[in-house]
Amino acid sequence: MEAAGSRVPLWVWILGAIGLGAAAGLLLGPSAAPLGELGAIVVRLLKALATPLVFFAITDSLVKANLPARQGLRLLVICLVNTVVAATVAITLATLVAPGAGVSVTLDPEKAPQKAPEWDLAGALGDLIPDSVAGPFVKNQVLAVVLLAVIVGLALRKQVKAGSGQRVSELIAEGFVLLTTVLGWVVKLVPLAIFGVVARVVGTTGFALFASLGQLVATVSVGLFIQVFVWYSLLLLVIARRNPLDFFRTVTTPLLTALSAGSSMATLPVTLSTLEGPLKVTPASARLAACIGTNFNNDGIMLYEVVAALFVAQLTHTDLTFGQTLLMAATSALAAAGIAGVPEAGLITLSLVLHAANLPLTVLPVLLSVDWLLGRLRAATNVASDLTVATVLDRWADRSPRSVT
Repeated sequence: MEAAGSRVPLWVWILGAIGLGAAAGLLLGPSAAPLGELGAIVVRLLKALATPLVFFAITDSLVKANLPARQGLRLLVICLVNTVVAATVAITLATLVAPGAGVSVTLDPEKAPQKAPEWDLAGALGDLIPDSVAGPFVKNQVLAVVLLAVIVGLALRKQVKAGSGQRVSELIAEGFVLLTTVLGWVVKLVPLAIFGVVARVVGTTGFALFASLGQLVATVSVGLFIQVFVWYSLLLLVIARRNPLDFFRTVTTPLLTALSAGSSMATLPVTLSTLEGPLKVTPASARLAACIGTNFNNDGIMLYEVVAALFVAQLTHTDLTFGQTLLMAATSALAAAGIAGVPEAGLITLSLVLHAANLPLTVLPVLLSVDWLLGRLRAATNVASDLTVATVLDRWADRSPRSVT
């Protein structure tokens, strides 16, 4: 990603924004607080894009996906188990380490930290069935949007198979591309948001927050390590009956590619060639897990966002109930599955996760200051998930000689 009108990488702009923001905070002191509104503007833009982007992405995926029934069900089960493990690792580590505890930061001087509203199961289920089609988009109710997208996607898929609905399908695809383009423009404003929020934080509370951000990075990194090298190794050893050491030696190239590119979708050609080449996975399993399953293999995004949300809760002294924590994890999983492959998808999904847990979105630009690094670790984890799921799925593959389309 490059900043507008130049070839300077985004991460360079982010580092510059952090440095300039810290300098402005030191120079202006509490007077730097209004600069935080720059971050609020970008957050509002991201929030406005979030739910429509998820809707178009899921609908488009359902119309185009080709899921063989039995293998497709196995794929979904494996991905669901991986998601539960990632959420468990995230919640456990964030609770034990508590990277946001012990720091008092007021990101919005007009609002004091308070308890999150009590979570109501009946109300949450009721929100899945909105009063109007537009309601979930206006209120950013991601679970209702996902349900609506699934219904519309399946109905449109049926129409397309029957020979009608092709134009609507094309409009959905074009809408998805349009929103992705707008998201790209908003991403170029991220350094400005980081500058404003860092200036506000440093000017009002000093540098204490940055030590907590370091703990956040360490916590997420340890969690991703456990997910990849402990959990995936267990899957490979017990179900796929593969030697994990041999497996990870073989997949070094796609993992390093994901680290450098910061995108599992950009790594897809390398992932496929590794699966069908050195790993000797059948083309059907490789394409099912890597091309279609990549929409669900987002353990890296989910683990990071659950830890990040709990970090924000600790930072703002907000008590989350068990139900709210589960809702937050579910929102993270569904949102990540919805917009897999979207550039800088973490910016969108994290805003939805914080909203679902009733946490302040004003902290989002602060998290974006470390998102460039963690984004690469998330991408590598997602690629490791694609490779692992394809290898596990291949145990049940039909190896009879036939063409694969």
